[in-house]
Amino acid sequence: MLLRPKGASRSFAGMRVEAVDEIPERQGGESVAVDAAASLAMKNFATALESDDSLFALLEPPTGATAEGAPRGRVLSGDIALSFKQADLGKRRQLLFLVVEKLLELLKEAGSKEFLEARLCLTGGSGKPGENALRIRLAGKGETTDQAMLRWGLGLAHLQQALLFTSRHLRQHLAQGRD
Repeated sequence: MLLRPKGASRSFAGMRVEAVDEIPERQGGESVAVDAAASLAMKNFATALESDDSLFALLEPPTGATAEGAPRGRVLSGDIALSFKQADLGKRRQLLFLVVEKLLELLKEAGSKEFLEARLCLTGGSGKPGENALRIRLAGKGETTDQAMLRWGLGLAHLQQALLFTSRHLRQHLAQGRD
């Protein structure tokens, strides 16, 4: 139970998340070697998406991050690309729209708008005919690069959980014969 002084209120807004038409190429920024905690978060993310619980496959796993200065502190971001494991699902763009809708809903409840941001973008896929993909740019903000990296790793864990939940949701959706 969270105790607060009488009359005090605190709202916990989730991650800032939006669907965009495109994720622009990076302009500047410095490549940053990830620390042990972020490296573990990336490994756990990849393992979770490879599991039977996930309908998704990584096209481009998170391999590193880029740090940029911000008006207040640092921003560390990394890109992820994924699609469905089953090729026939990857051809059904409407399913990816459903995934984006569910991720928007779930990620808005995770983390903090002040420290985490995710941009979701549907693309034409990995070059395979009829296959579509979802690109995600995840950013963590902090006073220092280390703090931004810690928050980015936390954002990756939130994204992992949202993708696994979305997989379960999508399985139910497909079992009911909806598309």
